[in-house]
Formats: sequence, C-alpha cells, structure tokens
Amino acid sequence: MDHPDWISWHTCMRSIYLSDERILEDHENLDTIQGFEIYRGFSAYSFLVEVVCGLHSKLYGESEIQAQFRDRFSPPQLGNSAFELSILRLRDQVLEHSKIIRTQFLTGIGRMSYGSLAETWIRGFSKVHLFGTGNLAESLLPYLVQSNRRITVYGRNVQRLEFFESKFDIQIKNWESYSPDSSPVIIASTYFPESILETMSFVPKILDFREDFTSRIACNWNHYIPFSTMLHSIQNTQKNIIEIKPQIVKMISHLTHDREEEQTHFLNGWEDLTHTC
Repeated sequence: MDHPDWISWHTCMRSIYLSDERILEDHENLDTIQGFEIYRGFSAYSFLVEVVCGLHSKLYGESEIQAQFRDRFSPPQLGNSAFELSILRLRDQVLEHSKIIRTQFLTGIGRMSYGSLAETWIRGFSKVHLFGTGNLAESLLPYLVQSNRRITVYGRNVQRLEFFESKFDIQIKNWESYSPDSSPVIIASTYFPESILETMSFVPKILDFREDFTSRIACNWNHYIPFSTMLHSIQNTQKNIIEIKPQIVKMISHLTHDREEEQTHFLNGWEDLTHTC
C-alpha cells in the first residue's frame, strides 16, 4: 500500500503505515480497509510504543525492533514536508518512552534478538548458509558474521543480495547454487520450497525462522529446529516478560496520557495521528 499520504515501515514480521487524517483524501473509509488493524489518535501512539518495546513480537522484548524503528524514521529517510517533520518528532518521543520502558522493565531480559537467538544454535560453526534477503535476514547478519564466520546468503532479489554484499563480508548466490555440506542452514524467508529442504537431510542443523510453520518433510528430523522450538528454548525468559507485560502496558498508558496532556497545548499537535498495521 504505497501512497504519498502514508509513510511505511516494514519490519521483520509486519508492515506498518502512518498517516494523518488531515491529509488523507478519504479517511472516512479507513475502517473498510480489509486485512488491516486500524489505530487512531493516542491508541496509535500507545501501539507504536508497544511495538518498539517488542511487546508485539513473537520474541517478546526483542531489541532489534527499536533499532529498525530508529533507522527507518531517521532524518535521511524522511523529507521536509510538514507531515514528515512531525513524524520525526513522533519518532523521538516514541524512542524516549521506549527507553524508559526498557530501562525500568526489560533490562537484562529484553536484550534477546533474533540474531542472538540464532547465535545460540550455531555457536561453534565456522560457516553458515542463510536463505533470505528481507529485513529478518538483514537483522541476523551482524550476529552471523562474528568470529570471522563465513556466511553465504542465498536469495532471489539481486539488488538486496548486492546490498548485503556491500554492507557485510559475505558471499552471495542465487537459490539454485546451494549445495548441502557440513554447515548449518538458516531459513529467513517466508518463501522456501520444500524441494530445496529435501536436499538437507544430512546437514548438521536447520534453523527455520518462519513463524507458525513447521515443515512437513523435516518435522521428524532431529537437526531441524522450527521457530516454535527456538522460542521454547528461552521459555523462562519469555515467561518473565509475559508476567510483567501488564505492568509495561500500564506504564505505556501513563506515558501516553502525559503526552496527550502536553499535546492539548499545541494547535497542530498530532492528536489525530492514524496508524495502520
């Protein structure tokens, strides 16, 4: 949904669109949009803070989402329109409030990211095959290239492969070039044909980051690790975060209320910010 009245943010697991009802041509019909959750006003602001704190991630409290939000709405990524300048101010306030939440509730237990989770399963391997060129694959790479590990990224998007190659010390190849060897495989792509997975029956380990999915072919392989199993491996951490989540939501509500009080003093405050995800 690319439109000049909306600014998009595509994370590892979701797409979010921001706009203001004052500039939307047909905001009366927003609720008729199929397949989207619609948030308005300060409910939208609260939701953004929750997302940036990792409360809506499968990996509760994951830290990568905060960096993605910061980078997506950084000045070089925005223009000079009144709307975009207001989004920049919104970004700073969301980051300020998310920092308060993380400091008070998520210190120590909120440092887990998808990259650090993957690292716990491939530690000791000097070479890894990574399938995918999206945001998830990009967030994994800084962890995977540690310790001079040799990483080969396989993908179908040539531009993204070339971007990865310019940013990280890796090799890039197309999907058809993969040949199974004694190195683990990480699947970080929603599209992954079972025909390729069939060739991996003897690789040492397969980490499948596809949410709510377990391969029919590989489900009985001991070396196949679906995302649900990876989450279960950190169950104690997840349990701690889930237990304090109501406190976090209450704090976000308090911070949002304070923000609402401040905005009433500004004629052009973003009290009618619209968020769609």
